[in-house]
Amino acid sequence: MIEKMRKYSFVLYHRDYEAFLTELQKLGVLHLIRNTDAKTESLVQNLELIGDYAEASTFLKKLASEAEKGATTLTPKMLLNKITEAREEKERLTRQAETLRKQIRELEPWGRFDYELKKKLEANGIKVDFHTCLKNHFKPQWEEEYAISKISEVNGILYFVVFHTGEKPVLDADTFSFHKHTIKELEDQLKGVEGRIADIDEFLQNTAPTAIESFAEEIGRLSQACEYEDATLQGTSEADDHIRVVGGFIPTRLEPELKDFLERNGVIHFATDATVEDNPPVSLRNGWFARQFEPISKMYMLPFYDEFDLTPFFAPFFMLFFGFCNADIAYGVIFILLALVLRAKAKNPAMKSIMMLVVLFGISSIIMGWVMGSALGYDLKKTALDKYIIIRNNDQIFNFALLLGAIQILFGTIINGFKQARQSGFMYFLAPFGTFLFLLGLSVLGAGLLGADISSTQPYVNYVILAGLVLLMLFNSPGKNPLKNILSGFWALYGVITGFFGDILSYIRLFALGVSSAILGFVMNSIGQQFLSIKIIGPVIFFIFMVVGHSLNIALSALSGFVHPLRLTFVEFFKNAGFNGPGLEYKPFGKTKKINV
Repeated sequence: MIEKMRKYSFVLYHRDYEAFLTELQKLGVLHLIRNTDAKTESLVQNLELIGDYAEASTFLKKLASEAEKGATTLTPKMLLNKITEAREEKERLTRQAETLRKQIRELEPWGRFDYELKKKLEANGIKVDFHTCLKNHFKPQWEEEYAISKISEVNGILYFVVFHTGEKPVLDADTFSFHKHTIKELEDQLKGVEGRIADIDEFLQNTAPTAIESFAEEIGRLSQACEYEDATLQGTSEADDHIRVVGGFIPTRLEPELKDFLERNGVIHFATDATVEDNPPVSLRNGWFARQFEPISKMYMLPFYDEFDLTPFFAPFFMLFFGFCNADIAYGVIFILLALVLRAKAKNPAMKSIMMLVVLFGISSIIMGWVMGSALGYDLKKTALDKYIIIRNNDQIFNFALLLGAIQILFGTIINGFKQARQSGFMYFLAPFGTFLFLLGLSVLGAGLLGADISSTQPYVNYVILAGLVLLMLFNSPGKNPLKNILSGFWALYGVITGFFGDILSYIRLFALGVSSAILGFVMNSIGQQFLSIKIIGPVIFFIFMVVGHSLNIALSALSGFVHPLRLTFVEFFKNAGFNGPGLEYKPFGKTKKINV
């Protein structure tokens, strides 16, 4: 649910303003109202410095250094400068090494000859020209007309030398110009450059753990400093700059803590309930189960302050949809074990929360695997557990996917009705309720077409559909002329019908993904069993193939089992539930760990 907010305004003498902000930052409960996005020069510099520390930390983490953390006498800024200089030096040396390698590659076809020998020949009147050309472009008559020595052939390119004492021969070939250094000299230079690069790598490896920790602490300190400096700019000046007025929002559950602080410090303040017009921040506060799905809500956007938090409403469906796409008992057990191991190793609370979400996905996979009778790709209907299997064929899986889709769409529609009633009054509930009745009637008729026994409800279905149509046609725009309502109702009805059938078809993908995962698992088992007929090494090959094959299937199923429910939630469910956003996230002053730059 979305927490209720209280809006506070504080009136302070200008000399007390910064001291008040300091204490307020320590309290860490108030979301400050922003009045300006202006930044001071020092604030800009600190934000840039945070970005530099963050970038350097990201680079150092990629090194995956196993060196032990050590003490350092260098300040974070000095350490950052040394690391930056080392990285720049390594980049320069890397470019130099690549140039040297290129020069060596160019000289290698000519072999290792003595440059002094060439000078001696030229001193005695014998000139030496070096040429290259494609092998099929070399003309045999050149060897008859000139003193030519073929040196080598590399990748279809011929390297040769022409000796002459008079005018330089004109050949249809490229002339090669030598570098100032021999191959030996270039190789020595490359060895020296690579040695310096290795020294820099060793320095970075040894420094990384200490630097990462130092930078993290400095980022935290600078973030708080930036947060404080930005807060000093949010107050408005009154009474010839003698008074500062600043405001903020606080969840009602935290209000007693703020009140106690204000009373102790004698701060003049005014408090009211936050309204939509105030654009208060949004803070989600749910029970344990729904709280695991809040990261998924935030992936899309937060709702407006006066909206419903849809997290508790879509959470059971999302969990069920994932299990539908990964309906296998063994896969579910693997999800749970993997998540528990990673959760035990994780240090980040956010990562621990995500791993608990994976545990819930694993539980759903086990439940749906039992319902559909699948364990590691094997059909449980062929075992003693057959009588406990509920869904027994693909037609039932298909119908179950459509049933879940109809339930979620209808659920979203009625949620939209209650939201409209809360925001605008009871009259605005009638049209969404009419849509709900109309779609409910269509769903019952559709179930009959798919083979369900609706004989006991069919006599009443027409009344439900008719009642829904009446409410939709007459109350789609409360307060308007009834005739206009009826005319606009036809357009609304068209949108309801086409939207419903378009939405319900999206849920067929659940069937497709669930069946494809089961088929892939079955195929892996069938191929794997054939290896068992091989003597001695057969069981080993079988085990390796099963591990690799099912690991790939689990990875693909997990990806599709997350992405498609994500789409069903954000597109079909949120649309039918009338979701509106984005809301402003509640960020209490003083709780900033790291500023995003």
